[in-house]
Amino acid sequence: MYNSIFKNLVSRSVKYEIKRIINLTRHLIQSYAFWKWRRSHFFLNSAQINYTGNPDNIMQLKGLLGLKDQVAADESLKVNIQVSITDFPRPNALCVPATLTTIIKLDRTLEDILASYSRSLRRSIQGQRSEYRYETVTSLEKIKEIEALMFKPYADARHENAHHLGLDAIISLATSKYGRLDLLYCGEDVVGCHLGNSYERKGKKYWHVNRFGYPANIFNDFKRWGEVNSNNLHLALESAIQNGYDYCDYGTSLARPGAGLIEWKRRRKGFLAEEYGNYFYVKLPENGTRQLLWDSPIFTIEDKKITLHLGIPDGKTDEDVMARYHEMGYRGLGKVYLHCKSELKETLIQSFRDLYADEGSQPLIMTSIVN
Repeated sequence: MYNSIFKNLVSRSVKYEIKRIINLTRHLIQSYAFWKWRRSHFFLNSAQINYTGNPDNIMQLKGLLGLKDQVAADESLKVNIQVSITDFPRPNALCVPATLTTIIKLDRTLEDILASYSRSLRRSIQGQRSEYRYETVTSLEKIKEIEALMFKPYADARHENAHHLGLDAIISLATSKYGRLDLLYCGEDVVGCHLGNSYERKGKKYWHVNRFGYPANIFNDFKRWGEVNSNNLHLALESAIQNGYDYCDYGTSLARPGAGLIEWKRRRKGFLAEEYGNYFYVKLPENGTRQLLWDSPIFTIEDKKITLHLGIPDGKTDEDVMARYHEMGYRGLGKVYLHCKSELKETLIQSFRDLYADEGSQPLIMTSIVN
């Protein structure tokens, strides 16, 4: 009875905030589960990463920083930089989100949103859109078939140590009044699927693109998969606009700047938002910060805003720097830190400002003088 009263009296926006607080509390409790902590060591070029935390998080950390295992006892490996990372907060440590979400504000027409894409992406979508359509699925047998033939194999093929949503959760979303499962057709052929759900936050309606799935003949053909994947996301966006949503949430991605799914979404002009998942806490080294962040830039959470940390090591020209970072123009950042040895030329700083010139609110470009 009390559950029914709670559901009827509490708004969906409040429920969202309650769930967020619960997730944050759960994460904080888990981060201090010291009986699970282990010490591990990894190497990133000339940097040694010293990690203390739950071993279950190691693969996610490796993916986040682009780490590769090397033999620690190898005397030929010259380790000049020591980096400390933990699961739990510490003084003077940067809070690094493991995942971020990408959100599109639906206050423009679909044509205006498309106009902000690159010319090649826009032409590709516009040229193929008429071939694609959605068909909503509600049959339990069909949902089970889609989970077995699309969601699970696609996740295993495209994402190392993939997190599976689970059949019960898929059924729950697909058959609830807040969710929907669509089959994606190209002509008469089934080429993919889309599982989405709605939520509300601060009185605004969001459509969450929860999962995509594809059959093996699509995801094993990289070029074909790229075309189908782009059109799948476009149809989800189109549907969100048609159904009166304020935002389209493109879902979570590993928070690794310049790589993977988060980079694919950047080209679709979404803004980054905190996902309230797992966090790591990084203490930058006394020496070698600039090289570390050149090899592996990081996002952090500072004053409830997302920041980006980039390094500029010795011997790099302004042209080298912009060639390295020209695709770091993420929307939704509060600050961008440029870790450098000495003050930068105003022309270089302006080049970074230009990366965010089309934003309504540009991030602060900050220089940090370090070794």
